[in-house]
Amino acid sequence: MKRTLYLFAALILLLALTACRSEIPQPEIEIISPIEGELLTEDSALTFTVTAPEGVLEQVKVSVDNKPVQFKEVELRSFARFSVPLPLAALGNGEHLLAIQALATEDESSALAFAERRFSSALPPAELRSISLSPDTVPQGQPITIDAVFSGEVKSVTGELFDRQFPFYPVGENRWRALASCRLFAVPGSEQFHLTFTDLAGAEHSEAYSFAVVDGEFPSYHIVLSESTGSRLNAETIERESARTNAVVREFSPEQLWESGPFLRPVEGGHFTSPFGQRRTFSTGGSSSHLGTDFGGLPTGTPIMAVARGKVVMAEEMIIRGNFVCIDHGRGLFSLYNHLSRGDVVVGQMVEAGDVIGLLGETGVATGPHLHLEMRLASWAVDPMTFLGNPPGFE
Repeated sequence: MKRTLYLFAALILLLALTACRSEIPQPEIEIISPIEGELLTEDSALTFTVTAPEGVLEQVKVSVDNKPVQFKEVELRSFARFSVPLPLAALGNGEHLLAIQALATEDESSALAFAERRFSSALPPAELRSISLSPDTVPQGQPITIDAVFSGEVKSVTGELFDRQFPFYPVGENRWRALASCRLFAVPGSEQFHLTFTDLAGAEHSEAYSFAVVDGEFPSYHIVLSESTGSRLNAETIERESARTNAVVREFSPEQLWESGPFLRPVEGGHFTSPFGQRRTFSTGGSSSHLGTDFGGLPTGTPIMAVARGKVVMAEEMIIRGNFVCIDHGRGLFSLYNHLSRGDVVVGQMVEAGDVIGLLGETGVATGPHLHLEMRLASWAVDPMTFLGNPPGFE
């Protein structure tokens, strides 16, 4: 129906032109490729020539499946040769109709010509050729670099691990990479992550891969808290703050905001007071695992710096975390700074590595002045020292 209307409209235009102008010979259109009925299995091009026996070419239009196609302009005289890209991913599988319209004019005369050609396209299926993890045996609470190599182009790749989805990004020809994290509380043994990719035809494929989780060998520590401090560590407050923070770190910039290379130390001087993953019990009752690394031995008011470039997505006071700042570094990676005596940034602010974002303190649940630095990847807490040493990345 659309094709009939298209031809009818063109005929009306031709009649209108010829009604007030004398006739000249129609332009001659020669389609070189694709040939009639050809099956295309890779990106190709429509190539054709147009010749005006009399006059000059004034206009040439191309459509595929009744949709206009934009292509590089060429100088129109009495002869022109065209090459119009035919990207298979945009066309999709199946049969397609090419239509070419050429208009020639001379003084008060004009002539319109049409040509059509049918062809088909079939996108080759992409297959997952290889997948690799680094490290291939993963300690609890450590980041994981996952590389996937495909036999051809794919539209998108995603992964799922410990009930968390994480995106892959292209890093080379048919190679995609993701940064994921091993859950701190993962049970040592065999685990699986699931990879899903969409090929150029829009078909979705899934693969599963097994890897080994090993014990992080975290130390234990008993912390003595005053009754007033311990009372703030109640289940309701912990749940409320965790839900608030987890909701924020599940929404991230798709772009990598940080620069390649080791992240900066967030504070000058001092020493590490509590390592990541430390198993803690409290004098007032209860237990937990330490989700970050503590920097102590420094006075209140010591400047705290952003470990890498990013965007501030939280800057507020909380009961347990105290004065708190959270920075989105892109692609699912966040840094979190607890117990500040003062925050010096606002939500939405872009910061560079080394920018002062606040001052060290002991706000919230703290036994003395220190900075609790936390890193989140795919929303799970991971060892911050990994990023201050030899961080994984996309380059």
